[in-house]
Amino acid sequence: MALFLKPHGDWGPAYIASVLLLFANVVLGGATRTGFLADVLLQLFSLPFLALAAWLWLDRLTARARPAQLGFGLACGVGLSVVGLLIALAQFIPLFGAPGWEGISARIVAAGGAGLEGAWTGSSSVDPAASLAALPAVLPPLALFLLVALLDEDQRVRFSGWAFGFGMMALGLGIAQVMQGPASPLRFFEISNRSESVGFFANRNHFAAQLYVTFLLGVAWFAARGERVLSHRTPTTQRAIWVALAFSMALLLLAGIALARSRAGILLLLVAVAGVVAMAPALLALLSGREARPRWVRGLVILIAAGLVLLVGQLGAERFLTRFDAGLVDQLRTTLNEKTLQAATEALPFGTGLGTFTAVFPVYEDTTLAPQYINRAHDDWLEFFLETGLPGALLVAIFLVWFVERVWRLWFSAVPPGEARLRLLQQCASLAILLLMLHSVVDYPLRTATMLAYFAACCALMTPRSVTGRAEVAEERAPPSARAGGRPPAPRQAPRGSSRVRAPEGGVRWS
Repeated sequence: MALFLKPHGDWGPAYIASVLLLFANVVLGGATRTGFLADVLLQLFSLPFLALAAWLWLDRLTARARPAQLGFGLACGVGLSVVGLLIALAQFIPLFGAPGWEGISARIVAAGGAGLEGAWTGSSSVDPAASLAALPAVLPPLALFLLVALLDEDQRVRFSGWAFGFGMMALGLGIAQVMQGPASPLRFFEISNRSESVGFFANRNHFAAQLYVTFLLGVAWFAARGERVLSHRTPTTQRAIWVALAFSMALLLLAGIALARSRAGILLLLVAVAGVVAMAPALLALLSGREARPRWVRGLVILIAAGLVLLVGQLGAERFLTRFDAGLVDQLRTTLNEKTLQAATEALPFGTGLGTFTAVFPVYEDTTLAPQYINRAHDDWLEFFLETGLPGALLVAIFLVWFVERVWRLWFSAVPPGEARLRLLQQCASLAILLLMLHSVVDYPLRTATMLAYFAACCALMTPRSVTGRAEVAEERAPPSARAGGRPPAPRQAPRGSSRVRAPEGGVRWS
């Protein structure tokens, strides 16, 4: 066990705070609607962490010997901040919004209600109270992103280990829920999936999302902790422990998603396994310390993954395969998408305001949806477009541009010497973000504080490695030859006929 428990690196305030904040998000952030006490507590709990992150970033930026250049990543960050701030301000003041209410107003009048034309709500939202309640949800993920982005390579690897551990803790809770049955006291929400494991969530799909993200972060952490564990050909106890634990954890996570019976979770886990197959040569190179043949390694990983999937299928196929009897996507989600897109189109150009889906969507319901209570669009992209309009579309576009650029660098560029562990972790984080974005097409995982926190943490892990302010200043103030890795400048030779005299400060001068 020393392979996994040995201390590595130092403990800093950003590292400790990021671990504590992620734990709070996992335990308290499983609700899918605003107004729960746990969400309010989490948002209040995140305030000192946000203040700490702001102070650490200010300290780092002011400690620079020269100002930072406006690179591509920083430009995208500035763009995201400006557009996000405008959207946030619009929930407080009538910055925009009313010009796009004509279509919504006509629909409300047709349904027998009072129109919105000329209405003064005091903000750019048709329901200011709902928008103001939804806005603080951004505080925990923002604080977590800022904290994780400050971590160095060793701290990021250890943070991924904590994230993996929290996911396994939730998996243990989910297994206990299934064992105790629908009336289990470990189910923390009154409205929930009663026959499946849900962990700290109210929804099985969101629990499955946590598990496939846990799987990917676990791959990165196990590979980092087992660096060069396969370098010797002779079997060792250390290697046996590593292989047994890695196999057991992968099997448990696969079984956990099967217990959740989430169609999207099962399909996206297969995509995650495909991503691991693509990373197999880099994985084996890190574990063995030498280059491997990509075709042979990928074939071996495919066989192992197929064996795990078949084993889980034999143990509980009858439990989760029934979820696919109605197809990959049910008719309800298709109808919801059509109605949401219609509402979003009629709310252009500025949307209806954050958190206003439940206030707007009822006037678009028909007889096929009326018996059901619709709390979300089950397509987070469309729901966000409905609530924020073109500014939200611009925000998403800037993020996607940043994401594609980072993916290109992380997957298709050479790995710098000594950064194999960090590159593997960043690739796993990028794959986790991709899966969450795909999942958001058919569900709303990012409407929970827990999954939004995982999303923010993975985005921070994708950023370039952080350099601490003190080391950065020392490097920038060093002579050019020292920064380039050369020898320090030779001491100045004494001129002929001069004598050496000790200066008052203890130095030496020539006279």
